[in-house]
Amino acid sequence: MDGKTINKPEWLKRGALVKVQHWYGVVEDVALSETRAMALIKSPKGVWRNQRDAAEWLEYIEGQIVPADPAALEQDIKEYAERIQRMLSELNAFRELLHSEAFVAEEAQKAAL
Repeated sequence: MDGKTINKPEWLKRGALVKVQHWYGVVEDVALSETRAMALIKSPKGVWRNQRDAAEWLEYIEGQIVPADPAALEQDIKEYAERIQRMLSELNAFRELLHSEAFVAEEAQKAAL
């Protein structure tokens, strides 16, 4: 060991609301070793990215993971929900295009050539 010690704050525990750089989440788990603390953080960003369980393990580095205000997390959820809704609207529009009469006729005409 190089003399480095774990610097895990008391607030970093399961259920803590956190801000990680520019996004927000909830601590799902904390793992400690002799030299580092890791936090499993579930987030709206993880849902949007379709990450497994919407969570990721991050090393705790002071200043990069900090306690979050519940209102800020709620706002982050709202923003990601709006992004996901826009994505769903785009997918539905694409589906409608595929089922439109003009598209089907055009594809039938190409197949006949």
